[in-house]
Amino acid sequence: MRPIITLISDWRLRDPYIAFFKASLLDAAADAVILDITHHLDMYNIGQTAFLMKQSFHRFPKGSIHLILTNTSFSSTYHPVLYTFEEHHFIGEDNGIFSMMFKDAGIPMVGRQYVDDHLCAIDKILRLVDAVAKDTVESCTTAYNDFHISLLEPAFHNKNQRLIEGKVMYVDAFFNAITNIPVPLFKEAVGNRPFKAVIRSSNEWQTVLYSDNYEDKQSFILTNNPLGCLEIAYYQGKVSILADIGEYSTVTISYE
Repeated sequence: MRPIITLISDWRLRDPYIAFFKASLLDAAADAVILDITHHLDMYNIGQTAFLMKQSFHRFPKGSIHLILTNTSFSSTYHPVLYTFEEHHFIGEDNGIFSMMFKDAGIPMVGRQYVDDHLCAIDKILRLVDAVAKDTVESCTTAYNDFHISLLEPAFHNKNQRLIEGKVMYVDAFFNAITNIPVPLFKEAVGNRPFKAVIRSSNEWQTVLYSDNYEDKQSFILTNNPLGCLEIAYYQGKVSILADIGEYSTVTISYE
């Protein structure tokens, strides 16, 4: 089976660096299938990266290799870390992103690290990708469990107060605001009950409805984003601009 390699970064596409990196990958693994998750993350924003990666990886086949390049130093002391979770392989710098994605899984975090002071950073990544593809990781890496701890803030649900609180984690190219509130949590808690969504202190929306599609032409709606979390949307409008919503804006949903 051809190895599937995904890329996520803050590198943008204006410059040729992503193309150069893909060329190096293909030189090392000519039969690889390379898929881009996104390269337009906010610069150095590992929280945003961790959120998108955590919500996206299960869309790809098991055995996929996910290269996390956001806020990568590429210094001479850069030694990539490999962490395997649910038969997916994640390679990147331990700048806190691994714990953001997997610390709440409830299992001890043990990875592998590729250390070779004679290679440049990109060559180390390529060697580690090759080792994963050939199942030779243990012969060229050392055990690694000293992960830098940095946590994503999860959505909060208070059943007694009938309250769900989360944050906007990502604003997409259509200016929709994606929250960290999982759709299953919302549906299970709220069901068909009336609810009120409040975004920040200056924007209180009492007529917000939930809709599974964008055909509902209410002014603002909560809907299911492909990432599996609630999205705040506006039919053919730019909700983040109209409502002055930005990353980490607080979203509070109260229900009857």
